[in-house]
Amino acid sequence: MTSPSFSYASVVDRIYSRRSSELYDNIAYLHHPSGVTVVVLRTIPSSEVIEVDFGSTKKHGADRSTNQVSGKGKRGALILQTDSKLCTFKCQDGTEHVVRAGVRGTLVEMNDRLKTHPDLIRTAPDNQGYIAIITYGAGVRDTDGMGDELPKKRLHLK
Repeated sequence: MTSPSFSYASVVDRIYSRRSSELYDNIAYLHHPSGVTVVVLRTIPSSEVIEVDFGSTKKHGADRSTNQVSGKGKRGALILQTDSKLCTFKCQDGTEHVVRAGVRGTLVEMNDRLKTHPDLIRTAPDNQGYIAIITYGAGVRDTDGMGDELPKKRLHLK
């Protein structure tokens, strides 16, 4: 007699809705009902990620990871346009990938953990390896630029 198997939505998918980007196929959004959106990778590179650059060089612009945001009004937050570059990451096989916002909003936080552990962007993209957290204006719960809802990740237990 075999034991029954069970399938559950992951914790992330029970709290957030997983949405695609209308403009960029390499990112996905984890959108919370409160209006907060977490930017994660949708297409996971096969090679190890060795460096994540948040724009700390003259070529890549101001370092977005050092931006200080405070207060209810998110004072000091950067305003993002759909084509705003969030980061660039380099893989061990020599490829370089650019991650853009894909939505208009306010950049609240960049994941500083990726500076010291860049491969988290590949190995744990939905939790410790998230890229950024974006919010929108007062009262905005949904935004243009988000595409269709993606299938939930399922955990299979035996």
